[in-house]
Amino acid sequence: MSEITKGAHTRAPARRTFVIARALPVFWLMFAINLINYLDRLIAVAVGPTLKAEFHLTDRDIGILSSAFLLIYTISALPLGALADRTRSRARVVALGVGLWSLFSGLTALATGFASLVITRALVGVGEASYYPAGTALLSAYFPRAARARVMGRWQVGQLMGILFAFTLSGALFALLPAPVAWRMAFLIAAAPGLALAALMWFVAEPPAARVTPLPVAGDAPDGAVPHAPGAQPPRTLAGQVLAALSIPSIWLVIALQALIFTVTTPAITFLPIYIRSREGPFHLGAAHAAFLTGIIIVVGGVTGALLGGSLADRLTRWNPGGRVLAVGCGFLLALPCFAAMLLTTRLTIFVLAGTLAVLALNLPTGPLTAIPQDVTPPGLRATAVAITLLLSHMLGDIWSPTAVGTLATALHERPGPALLIVGLPALALGLIIASAGAGLYVRNLREAPEE
Repeated sequence: MSEITKGAHTRAPARRTFVIARALPVFWLMFAINLINYLDRLIAVAVGPTLKAEFHLTDRDIGILSSAFLLIYTISALPLGALADRTRSRARVVALGVGLWSLFSGLTALATGFASLVITRALVGVGEASYYPAGTALLSAYFPRAARARVMGRWQVGQLMGILFAFTLSGALFALLPAPVAWRMAFLIAAAPGLALAALMWFVAEPPAARVTPLPVAGDAPDGAVPHAPGAQPPRTLAGQVLAALSIPSIWLVIALQALIFTVTTPAITFLPIYIRSREGPFHLGAAHAAFLTGIIIVVGGVTGALLGGSLADRLTRWNPGGRVLAVGCGFLLALPCFAAMLLTTRLTIFVLAGTLAVLALNLPTGPLTAIPQDVTPPGLRATAVAITLLLSHMLGDIWSPTAVGTLATALHERPGPALLIVGLPALALGLIIASAGAGLYVRNLREAPEE
């Protein structure tokens, strides 16, 4: 971590007796929160086949459950992200979000049917929505632009570790306890650490770079002020903040690329545990074996991809200013054949190898796509930019795709493999085209961005 701490903001005014105000501790606290975020989010996926059996659900129902969480998550992200740009403490917005989602994740253990599962998972989405925009803006303020893709890529490794913990925890509980008890215990155990992390997050300081006045859009600035110019007055409304972010073309580029990745990854994560256990599939694995195998594929490929993606993006940037977008294109290029091979093979060894490479490829863009909005957006609009990017990319990507894949799978007699191919392959091909054409756009916006 030493190379990413160089030039980082390390101090902030200490107005409380206890305050966390150094870049490295803030990074690791945010890393731990990201881990718990995805542990809470993916535990529902890890126990999905058991929920399907216990509550007599179809693949379509599983898709709706995933979409319900994402719908509430993305709708809530925009007002909460805008709030984070107006509040004095983005860290406290994060803390409240972590505490809220941990509470409702624990309450999922009390679910008695499909309706209560949908309600509790949707409320988890409200808590997570307040965390991500504020957290991304806060973390970017602690580190300089030159290291940001690496920092963001390493931060995203926390998500993948959370996925590993979700599948490992559920696999261990299924091996030790009866299935109806194991899945409820999984939700209770997953919820507990978030409350402690929320308490710590309450004492994180805002670095000086985070306390920058947000910048206006045309029509919202006073006479003579230039939109995005340093020192201009902030937008007075939520609409002004949103329009300011959307006036930057690279934000639209990120929205399109993230949406296409979400179109592939969210249905895949949702249905792969069902696919490898399904009677209609090629493998017929048991619950514990399926959970461990899925976790290993996602984490080995995902951690490698997230780490390589950030480093690849920063290295390509030394050769080409649009290197971050080019790194995203590399991910789509590698993912296309690997994703197809994973779902067309009938051999478990090939499935594991192709699946690991596909996950690696789909995680190469995580660091670059997290860094790009921070690069081209004024500091006072960064949480709003993340929120609007999150909202639109999920709306265009995985609000609909899990339900679409589940509906196709049910129409194909509960066969999610072909359904994933039908939805995923065109999305990957389109992403490769957009990323290849988008590097120049990012470079132009980067030249217009405020100096850091």
